[in-house]
Amino acid sequence: MLTALLIAMLTGITIWWLLVQRLKVKPWLEQGVVSGSQDSLTSSAPKVGLWVFLAMVTSLFLVFIGAYIMRKDHGHGGGMHAWMPVDEPSVLWLNTALLVLASVAMQHARGRITANDIVAARRSFAAAGVLTLLFLAGQVSAWMSLSASGLYTVETPAYSFFILLTAVHGLHLVGGLVVLGRAARRMWRADTSNAVVVSRLATSVQLCTTYWHFLLLVWLGLFWLLMST
Repeated sequence: MLTALLIAMLTGITIWWLLVQRLKVKPWLEQGVVSGSQDSLTSSAPKVGLWVFLAMVTSLFLVFIGAYIMRKDHGHGGGMHAWMPVDEPSVLWLNTALLVLASVAMQHARGRITANDIVAARRSFAAAGVLTLLFLAGQVSAWMSLSASGLYTVETPAYSFFILLTAVHGLHLVGGLVVLGRAARRMWRADTSNAVVVSRLATSVQLCTTYWHFLLLVWLGLFWLLMST
């Protein structure tokens, strides 16, 4: 599995490098933006904060993935419990499809609010939230299915890693749903005739969309890792 570990590390380094490059972008210096514009500085701050956070989350998952691969490769030595592969529940395929649809809905909401179609943006935004909740419910169902099988305990390394990886990913989605809920509340109560308000809503939707796309990529990586090992 040395090759798999190397691929994971190279992928992580590539993602980290892209995030760092993103952090170097200074929107307030782009052509067409008035230097010193308070609105530009205010709108760019959350974007920079998000990319910093995504860089940290990437590092966290890289540590977990590296630990997973190394533990699997040394699953029978040093007095450690033997590595017994987990038979991943088939519901994970459905869960993956739900998260893909949630990401697509989020992207559609972003496009609609950019086109000043607030009504359609609201519907897509709500759909993304519902699909994400269904994904999380599906993950809980997967945990319950494995637990009910009686084949695994917390001392089973592969099972423990499965719970750890999916739970940490799920917690990040829960945090995203909190932010999404706040943005949705503003979207439903906002004065859509006010261009400044709509612009701020568009920024919120853009940030949520970026976050959802990122967590989808993370999940696809985790899903591949779990299914292939």
